[in-house]
Amino acid sequence: MSKRVDDLIKEGLSENGEILNLRDKFLGLRGSIELANNPILKNVKELILPSNQCADEGAEALANSPYLENLEILNLNHNEIGDDGAIALANSTKLPKLNNLSVFGNVIGDSGAQAFANSEQSKKYIKLDLYKNQFGSIGYKALTESPNLKNCEELEVYRD
Repeated sequence: MSKRVDDLIKEGLSENGEILNLRDKFLGLRGSIELANNPILKNVKELILPSNQCADEGAEALANSPYLENLEILNLNHNEIGDDGAIALANSTKLPKLNNLSVFGNVIGDSGAQAFANSEQSKKYIKLDLYKNQFGSIGYKALTESPNLKNCEELEVYRD
């Protein structure tokens, strides 16, 4: 574990260890992977990671993290996440309590949108924010007509 990532975690972790805010820390791919493999995440319920350039590989690392079983809220806005990262997040069984996912302003296309629409894991979402991504009418239709997302109270999929 790099000292930089450790220091950022210490700075961004709430006193009770349930909220980790690393907004705009530019972790990058390596930092995101280090973070995903850090046992300190065991108690984290809310992980705030916008603008960290984690890309697909960082999203995949978080989706497969052995330490995020208590995570309820994940904010990955503006992280250059595409279809591969979206597919990993959509199909992850390692995030059993995740019910609020925001991936606003990424580059998720139709395949990523369809992964969320088709995933059994999507049934648990109260909020799913896919606003300002790259999917077209195929992804939009899949999301808005998905039986897996029918209980989602906030499904943000607006497109022009």
